[in-house]
Amino acid sequence: MQNKFLSNVWHPKSIIFAIVSLYLCDVTCQEKPFVTTPLGPLSGFYMKTREGRTIAAYTAIPYALPPVGDLRFKAPVPVDAWQGPLDATKESPKCVQRNPYTRQQEIVGQEDCLYLNIYTPVLDNDLAYESKLPVMVFIHGGGWMCGDSSTAMYGPQFLLDRDVILVVINYRLGPLGFLSTKDEHCPGNNGLKDQQEALRFIQKTIASFGGDKDSVTIFGESAGGASVHFHMLSKTSAGLFHKAISESGTALVPWAEAPPGEALRNAFRLAKFLDCPQAPSEKMLECLRTKDSYEIIDTEFRFYEWDYEPMTPFKAGVEPNLPGAFLTAPPRQPEVPAVPWLTGLNKDEGCLKSVWITSNKTKYEEFMSGFETIAPITFFYDNSPAADDITQTIRKYYMSGDENTAKKGILEIYSDSYFNYPALEAVELTLNYTQYPIYLYELQYRATNSFSQIFGDLEGDYGVCHADELMHLFPISFLNKPFSEEDIEFSKLLVTLWTNFATSGNPNEPQPVPFKWEPATSGEKMEYLEIKRNSRMSENLATRSRLWFSLPLWHNMRRRRYIDEL
Repeated sequence: MQNKFLSNVWHPKSIIFAIVSLYLCDVTCQEKPFVTTPLGPLSGFYMKTREGRTIAAYTAIPYALPPVGDLRFKAPVPVDAWQGPLDATKESPKCVQRNPYTRQQEIVGQEDCLYLNIYTPVLDNDLAYESKLPVMVFIHGGGWMCGDSSTAMYGPQFLLDRDVILVVINYRLGPLGFLSTKDEHCPGNNGLKDQQEALRFIQKTIASFGGDKDSVTIFGESAGGASVHFHMLSKTSAGLFHKAISESGTALVPWAEAPPGEALRNAFRLAKFLDCPQAPSEKMLECLRTKDSYEIIDTEFRFYEWDYEPMTPFKAGVEPNLPGAFLTAPPRQPEVPAVPWLTGLNKDEGCLKSVWITSNKTKYEEFMSGFETIAPITFFYDNSPAADDITQTIRKYYMSGDENTAKKGILEIYSDSYFNYPALEAVELTLNYTQYPIYLYELQYRATNSFSQIFGDLEGDYGVCHADELMHLFPISFLNKPFSEEDIEFSKLLVTLWTNFATSGNPNEPQPVPFKWEPATSGEKMEYLEIKRNSRMSENLATRSRLWFSLPLWHNMRRRRYIDEL
């Protein structure tokens, strides 16, 4: 009788399976993945995705020289080629920072921090991929004051269940990344220039990891989302990426865009705090370069006027028109063609700031009793000549009623002023000149966990908070409740939408989704996808926030679009 086992072994299909198995073992049974780039070789480590896929990880890859000594407060300098294999298994060091959103007291990190992480499903000389894979470059949030690229926070375990490559980058923060003297000595935006240098590094090297340098999507959350939009407006970033995703942040948010005069004023204050000359600027910078980096970051508390307000003392701004400038025109005067853009909001963004106030009896009473003084500072209109009138208007619009109404109103004011209204303004502006689709969304799915847990209340339900989408895209480890099966399925849906867009510029394909996400057609309609259990299209995104279009804020004073009550 024919041996059934031998028969199966010598079947042609079995032979093919054996060859493939030997090949896969040759790849994955190695102790470490290894890749050679135009700048030098690297050795990394293997990881597993949520669905069990083996991927290669390369971490703590330098993309620029350490910005220390004479390079502090200067644009990044590209990294030199290295000799011998680079150990790409270490954790990328954080840039110097202190987290105001968690009320962190200690300063952490180091100045030598310009590193990135690359995660790829392409293993050594992997023959399974006939074409290069789309690349997704994530820019972390944190108000340009905190955050990092760590695998623990922004790991690849969810996104790399799809055929994409993920890159996560560090960049300088606070005054070390965003100080500006408004002249050739420190024109500003160095944190954004760091991101730009990382994109140049990706253009040089990503093909070695199986990536397509002509299909790069930059995506980011909060200050990372604002960064993405700023790159869309930068002449010197043009061509370094091809699609963009801004989650809960645009270049027009008041905490990211410096109003006229603020950058130089804050540079003067920083110099005074550290006993440095305030002018001329080269003398100021010469002195500031002698200070310890922790001493510089420690001054941030001295910029606050109430609690941790105003947020983000050092912002992006227009630079002198010098070689290498990142931004030479105001964000409301775009000079660069747009790219396909996916952008949106979470339903209750304002809990980033409101939870700490409304869940704390003492802080709430202080906020309410001092509203006339605190509101112009925390909502970024203290530079308006009509600040008192604005205060009266928003108090009447959001906070007329009992304590529950007032607490709900505080969340809504932060949502509308920090995120919603700037998003509408940015989208309307872009619709006027883009030739590409803009896909809008509002995240309405309330998961088991929420970032409100770290913003001031471990147990309260504040809706769909700022940053809540991150736990669906990355395996966030510090949230304190087990994820439900529904949470996991929702996460897979969001991963599909984001990676579809990175692959094709259209969130509906190539992987099928159970609805049709239509792009926005006009500022009047503002069509958007309600992302929830049963997602559907709707119109008039964040319409409540349109009040802010009519307030005399610094950037629309010339429009004279004031509401009648003023």
